[in-house]
Amino acid sequence: MENRINLINAKDKKDLYYFWERRNEYFLGDIIPNHEMGDELTKSDIDCFFSKEYKDHIMMLFKRKTDPLYIVLINEGNTNIGFITYVIYNSEDGKCFILDYCIHPEYRSKGIGKTAFNQLQKVFIEKGATYIDLNISNRKNEKFWTSIGFAKTTIKDERNKYIYRKRL
Repeated sequence: MENRINLINAKDKKDLYYFWERRNEYFLGDIIPNHEMGDELTKSDIDCFFSKEYKDHIMMLFKRKTDPLYIVLINEGNTNIGFITYVIYNSEDGKCFILDYCIHPEYRSKGIGKTAFNQLQKVFIEKGATYIDLNISNRKNEKFWTSIGFAKTTIKDERNKYIYRKRL
């Protein structure tokens, strides 16, 4: 399966349009209704994630020169099957922070998420990452991430949620 999965950095308006369309579906279908790790999203949080200001901020991070945000489309053959957004803080200590990781629902539970992550992990290392951090929103996410080597830390983010980490 590894050779059928392609990681494509978003580069043009078509890629970015696709990303935002599918990212909003992901939030509506997965993040908002499945948020169960002791940190329920408020209406204000949800409004923020769908606001022009949020989108503008993400696009500013995507366009910046130092420690840019990467928007990567996950393809199987010529079919978009998911996406990931992440930042590697090379200007700091090499932390890679995954903001979004989505395999579209019809492609889940087939090993694609792990296959794509194995490829991404190699990219992270090539780009200078020394460890990966992320947040977890539900038990199914937690099971996936711990199965590929992430562990809950004692570190909490600004929303008082535990960070999960994997050392590279």
